[in-house]
Amino acid sequence: MCALSQCEVSDIARMVHPGKRGHKIVAVLQFKFDESFNERFMCVGGFIGAESEWKKLEKLWQKRVDFENAHNQADQQITRFHASHINAHDHEFKNWDKEMCKKFGQKLIGLIGKRSIGAIAIAADIDALKSVFPSEDDSVRKDSTYALCIRQMMVEIGHIMREYFPGDQVLLIHDHGDWDIQALAAYNRMVDDPKWISRELFVSIAPMTGAESVGLQAADLIAYEMFRRVKDKELKNSDDMRAAMKEMKKRGVPVAARYMDINGVKALRRIMEESGLHDD
Repeated sequence: MCALSQCEVSDIARMVHPGKRGHKIVAVLQFKFDESFNERFMCVGGFIGAESEWKKLEKLWQKRVDFENAHNQADQQITRFHASHINAHDHEFKNWDKEMCKKFGQKLIGLIGKRSIGAIAIAADIDALKSVFPSEDDSVRKDSTYALCIRQMMVEIGHIMREYFPGDQVLLIHDHGDWDIQALAAYNRMVDDPKWISRELFVSIAPMTGAESVGLQAADLIAYEMFRRVKDKELKNSDDMRAAMKEMKKRGVPVAARYMDINGVKALRRIMEESGLHDD
Protein backbone atom coordinates (compact mmCIF):
# COMPACT_ATOMS: atom_id res chain seq x y z
CA MET A 1 0.00 0.00 0.00
CA CYS A 2 1.18 3.52 -0.66
CA ALA A 3 1.11 6.15 2.05
CA LEU A 4 -1.05 9.27 1.87
CA SER A 5 -0.02 10.46 5.30
CA GLN A 6 0.45 13.96 6.63
CA CYS A 7 2.24 12.61 9.69
CA GLU A 8 4.02 9.68 11.22
CA VAL A 9 2.02 7.21 13.31
CA SER A 10 3.99 8.42 16.34
CA ASP A 11 2.36 11.84 15.88
CA ILE A 12 -1.03 10.25 16.41
CA ALA A 13 0.25 8.47 19.50
CA ARG A 14 1.60 11.71 20.93
CA MET A 15 -1.72 13.46 20.34
CA VAL A 16 -3.89 10.70 21.78
CA HIS A 17 -1.68 10.07 24.82
CA PRO A 18 0.41 13.18 25.48
CA GLY A 19 1.57 11.80 28.82
CA LYS A 20 4.83 9.97 29.40
CA ARG A 21 5.02 6.41 28.20
CA GLY A 22 4.50 3.98 31.04
CA HIS A 23 2.84 6.63 33.21
CA LYS A 24 -0.71 6.63 32.00
CA ILE A 25 -4.07 5.27 33.02
CA VAL A 26 -5.09 2.12 31.16
CA ALA A 27 -7.97 3.11 28.91
CA VAL A 28 -10.40 1.98 26.23
CA LEU A 29 -9.89 4.33 23.30
CA GLN A 30 -12.67 4.98 20.82
CA PHE A 31 -12.16 4.87 17.07
CA LYS A 32 -15.14 6.43 15.28
CA PHE A 33 -15.24 5.83 11.54
CA ASP A 34 -17.31 6.32 8.42
CA GLU A 35 -16.98 5.55 4.72
CA SER A 36 -16.96 7.51 1.46
CA PHE A 37 -17.03 5.91 -1.98
CA ASN A 38 -18.06 5.87 -5.61
CA GLU A 39 -17.95 3.15 -8.26
CA ARG A 40 -14.13 3.27 -8.42
CA PHE A 41 -12.82 4.12 -4.96
CA MET A 42 -13.65 3.25 -1.36
CA CYS A 43 -12.31 4.93 1.77
CA VAL A 44 -12.91 4.08 5.41
CA GLY A 45 -11.56 6.58 7.91
CA GLY A 46 -12.04 8.08 11.32
CA PHE A 47 -10.46 9.46 14.47
CA ILE A 48 -9.06 7.68 17.52
CA GLY A 49 -9.07 9.21 20.99
CA ALA A 50 -10.05 8.87 24.63
CA GLU A 51 -13.72 9.02 25.57
CA SER A 52 -13.14 12.29 27.43
CA GLU A 53 -11.75 13.89 24.27
CA TRP A 54 -14.72 12.71 22.23
CA LYS A 55 -17.16 14.16 24.76
CA LYS A 56 -15.48 17.56 24.59
CA LEU A 57 -15.37 17.55 20.81
CA GLU A 58 -18.98 16.45 20.42
CA LYS A 59 -20.27 19.08 22.80
CA LEU A 60 -18.48 21.89 20.95
CA TRP A 61 -19.30 20.42 17.53
CA GLN A 62 -23.04 20.40 18.27
CA LYS A 63 -22.74 23.89 19.71
CA ARG A 64 -21.24 25.06 16.40
CA VAL A 65 -24.07 23.47 14.39
CA ASP A 66 -26.57 25.20 16.69
CA PHE A 67 -24.71 28.48 16.24
CA GLU A 68 -25.00 28.21 12.45
CA ASN A 69 -28.74 27.57 12.68
CA ALA A 70 -29.21 30.50 15.04
CA HIS A 71 -27.47 32.91 12.65
CA ASN A 72 -28.54 31.58 9.24
CA GLN A 73 -31.73 32.07 7.27
CA ALA A 74 -34.72 29.73 7.51
CA ASP A 75 -33.78 28.03 4.22
CA GLN A 76 -30.20 27.45 5.44
CA GLN A 77 -30.96 25.34 8.52
CA ILE A 78 -29.04 22.07 8.93
CA THR A 79 -29.28 19.02 11.16
CA ARG A 80 -25.61 18.08 10.93
CA PHE A 81 -22.36 18.45 9.00
CA HIS A 82 -22.23 16.20 5.95
CA ALA A 83 -19.01 16.33 3.92
CA SER A 84 -20.30 15.33 0.48
CA HIS A 85 -23.36 17.58 0.79
CA ILE A 86 -21.44 20.66 1.84
CA ASN A 87 -18.88 20.14 -0.94
CA ALA A 88 -21.60 19.72 -3.57
CA HIS A 89 -23.78 22.51 -2.13
CA ASP A 90 -26.82 20.26 -2.13
CA HIS A 91 -29.38 18.80 0.28
CA GLU A 92 -29.35 20.92 3.47
CA PHE A 93 -26.48 23.03 2.08
CA LYS A 94 -28.09 23.93 -1.24
CA ASN A 95 -28.67 27.53 -0.10
CA TRP A 96 -25.21 27.97 1.43
CA ASP A 97 -22.67 29.97 -0.54
CA LYS A 98 -19.02 29.02 -0.93
CA GLU A 99 -17.80 31.35 1.81
CA MET A 100 -20.33 30.02 4.35
CA CYS A 101 -19.24 26.46 3.66
CA LYS A 102 -15.57 27.37 3.92
CA LYS A 103 -15.93 29.14 7.26
CA PHE A 104 -18.08 26.37 8.74
CA GLY A 105 -15.54 23.73 7.73
CA GLN A 106 -12.67 25.78 9.16
CA LYS A 107 -14.48 26.18 12.47
CA LEU A 108 -15.10 22.44 12.76
CA ILE A 109 -11.51 21.55 11.87
CA GLY A 110 -10.42 24.10 14.45
CA LEU A 111 -12.39 22.15 17.06
CA ILE A 112 -10.70 18.91 16.00
CA GLY A 113 -7.31 20.60 16.25
CA LYS A 114 -7.91 21.44 19.91
CA ARG A 115 -8.51 17.83 20.87
CA SER A 116 -6.02 15.01 21.46
CA ILE A 117 -7.25 12.79 18.65
CA GLY A 118 -5.69 11.54 15.43
CA ALA A 119 -7.05 10.34 12.08
CA ILE A 120 -6.50 6.97 10.43
CA ALA A 121 -7.85 6.10 6.97
CA ILE A 122 -7.62 3.23 4.50
CA ALA A 123 -8.62 3.61 0.85
CA ALA A 124 -8.84 1.05 -1.94
CA ASP A 125 -9.09 0.97 -5.73
CA ILE A 126 -12.16 -1.15 -6.50
CA ASP A 127 -11.03 -1.68 -10.11
CA ALA A 128 -7.69 -3.01 -8.85
CA LEU A 129 -9.47 -5.51 -6.64
CA LYS A 130 -11.61 -6.59 -9.58
CA SER A 131 -8.47 -7.14 -11.65
CA VAL A 132 -6.62 -9.13 -9.00
CA PHE A 133 -9.66 -11.03 -7.67
CA PRO A 134 -11.73 -11.45 -10.88
CA SER A 135 -13.76 -14.39 -9.61
CA GLU A 136 -15.70 -12.27 -7.12
CA ASP A 137 -19.29 -11.38 -8.00
CA ASP A 138 -19.57 -7.72 -9.07
CA SER A 139 -22.82 -7.38 -7.13
CA VAL A 140 -20.97 -7.72 -3.82
CA ARG A 141 -17.64 -6.17 -4.78
CA LYS A 142 -18.37 -2.83 -3.12
CA ASP A 143 -19.43 -4.59 0.07
CA SER A 144 -16.30 -6.72 0.12
CA THR A 145 -14.08 -3.69 -0.55
CA TYR A 146 -15.67 -1.94 2.42
CA ALA A 147 -15.03 -5.00 4.58
CA LEU A 148 -11.43 -5.23 3.34
CA CYS A 149 -10.82 -1.57 4.25
CA ILE A 150 -12.13 -2.21 7.76
CA ARG A 151 -9.87 -5.22 8.18
CA GLN A 152 -6.82 -3.30 6.96
CA MET A 153 -7.79 -0.43 9.24
CA MET A 154 -7.90 -2.84 12.19
CA VAL A 155 -4.44 -4.11 11.25
CA GLU A 156 -3.18 -0.52 11.29
CA ILE A 157 -4.86 0.22 14.62
CA GLY A 158 -3.47 -3.02 16.03
CA HIS A 159 0.08 -1.94 15.15
CA ILE A 160 -0.49 1.45 16.78
CA MET A 161 -2.03 -0.01 19.95
CA ARG A 162 0.73 -2.58 20.46
CA GLU A 163 3.52 -0.09 19.86
CA TYR A 164 2.25 3.01 21.61
CA PHE A 165 -0.61 2.05 23.95
CA PRO A 166 0.41 -1.20 25.68
CA GLY A 167 -2.35 -2.30 28.02
CA ASP A 168 -5.03 -0.20 26.36
CA GLN A 169 -7.87 -1.45 24.16
CA VAL A 170 -10.04 0.13 21.50
CA LEU A 171 -13.77 0.23 20.75
CA LEU A 172 -14.83 0.68 17.11
CA ILE A 173 -17.89 2.85 16.43
CA HIS A 174 -19.33 3.37 12.96
CA ASP A 175 -22.23 5.20 11.38
CA HIS A 176 -25.36 3.05 11.43
CA GLY A 177 -26.51 2.26 7.91
CA ASP A 178 -26.78 -0.24 5.09
CA TRP A 179 -23.42 -1.85 5.78
CA ASP A 180 -23.81 -2.75 9.44
CA ILE A 181 -23.74 -6.47 8.58
CA GLN A 182 -20.54 -6.13 6.52
CA ALA A 183 -18.84 -4.11 9.25
CA LEU A 184 -19.66 -6.72 11.89
CA ALA A 185 -18.58 -9.59 9.63
CA ALA A 186 -15.24 -7.90 8.89
CA TYR A 187 -14.67 -7.26 12.60
CA ASN A 188 -15.53 -10.84 13.55
CA ARG A 189 -13.27 -12.25 10.86
CA MET A 190 -10.37 -10.44 12.46
CA VAL A 191 -11.01 -11.01 16.17
CA ASP A 192 -12.07 -14.64 15.67
CA ASP A 193 -8.70 -15.52 14.17
CA PRO A 194 -6.61 -16.99 17.04
CA LYS A 195 -3.43 -16.40 15.04
CA TRP A 196 -3.92 -12.63 14.81
CA ILE A 197 -1.85 -11.13 17.61
CA SER A 198 -3.91 -7.93 17.91
CA ARG A 199 -7.29 -9.59 18.37
CA GLU A 200 -7.48 -9.05 22.15
CA LEU A 201 -6.90 -5.30 21.79
CA PHE A 202 -10.41 -4.80 20.38
CA VAL A 203 -13.33 -4.57 22.78
CA SER A 204 -16.22 -4.54 20.31
CA ILE A 205 -17.74 -2.81 17.30
CA ALA A 206 -20.95 -0.79 17.55
CA PRO A 207 -23.16 0.99 15.01
CA MET A 208 -24.51 4.36 16.15
CA THR A 209 -26.65 7.05 14.58
CA GLY A 210 -25.51 10.62 14.16
CA ALA A 211 -27.81 11.61 17.00
CA GLU A 212 -26.19 9.06 19.32
CA SER A 213 -22.65 10.06 18.38
CA VAL A 214 -22.02 13.55 17.00
CA GLY A 215 -18.36 12.59 16.61
CA LEU A 216 -19.27 10.47 13.58
CA GLN A 217 -19.60 13.76 11.69
CA ALA A 218 -15.86 14.27 12.17
CA ALA A 219 -15.30 10.73 10.86
CA ASP A 220 -17.41 11.60 7.83
CA LEU A 221 -15.14 14.58 7.19
CA ILE A 222 -11.88 12.62 7.15
CA ALA A 223 -13.33 9.67 5.18
CA TYR A 224 -14.60 12.05 2.49
CA GLU A 225 -11.40 14.09 2.32
CA MET A 226 -9.18 11.03 1.94
CA PHE A 227 -11.57 9.61 -0.67
CA ARG A 228 -11.22 12.86 -2.64
CA ARG A 229 -7.44 12.78 -2.16
CA VAL A 230 -7.24 9.33 -3.75
CA LYS A 231 -9.69 10.24 -6.51
CA ASP A 232 -7.70 13.36 -7.45
CA LYS A 233 -4.42 11.44 -7.31
CA GLU A 234 -5.59 8.62 -9.57
CA LEU A 235 -7.89 10.42 -12.02
CA LYS A 236 -6.23 13.84 -12.20
CA ASN A 237 -2.67 12.78 -11.36
CA SER A 238 -2.72 15.50 -8.72
CA ASP A 239 -0.93 15.52 -5.39
CA ASP A 240 -2.33 18.91 -4.47
CA MET A 241 -3.77 19.00 -0.98
CA ARG A 242 -7.41 20.03 -0.69
CA ALA A 243 -8.36 23.05 1.41
CA ALA A 244 -9.73 20.95 4.29
CA MET A 245 -6.55 18.88 4.50
CA LYS A 246 -4.43 22.03 4.40
CA GLU A 247 -6.49 23.36 7.29
CA MET A 248 -5.94 20.15 9.27
CA LYS A 249 -2.20 20.38 8.68
CA LYS A 250 -2.26 24.03 9.74
CA ARG A 251 -4.10 23.06 12.94
CA GLY A 252 -1.68 20.23 13.68
CA VAL A 253 -4.23 17.44 13.23
CA PRO A 254 -2.29 14.17 12.67
CA VAL A 255 -3.57 12.13 9.73
CA ALA A 256 -2.15 8.73 8.76
CA ALA A 257 -3.65 7.18 5.62
CA ARG A 258 -2.84 4.33 3.26
CA TYR A 259 -4.12 3.51 -0.21
CA MET A 260 -4.42 0.04 -1.74
CA ASP A 261 -3.58 0.66 -5.41
CA ILE A 262 -2.97 -2.12 -7.95
CA ASN A 263 0.49 -2.88 -6.56
CA GLY A 264 -0.82 -2.97 -3.01
CA VAL A 265 -3.66 -5.32 -3.97
CA LYS A 266 -1.26 -7.66 -5.79
CA ALA A 267 0.98 -7.73 -2.73
CA LEU A 268 -2.04 -8.48 -0.56
CA ARG A 269 -2.98 -11.43 -2.74
CA ARG A 270 0.57 -12.83 -2.56
CA ILE A 271 0.48 -12.63 1.23
CA MET A 272 -2.91 -14.32 1.36
CA GLU A 273 -1.77 -17.12 -0.93
CA GLU A 274 1.49 -17.69 0.94
CA SER A 275 0.21 -17.58 4.49
CA GLY A 276 -3.54 -18.00 4.46
CA LEU A 277 -3.60 -15.51 7.32
CA HIS A 278 -4.47 -11.86 7.72
CA ASP A 279 -1.99 -9.44 6.20
CA ASP A 280 -0.61 -8.27 9.54
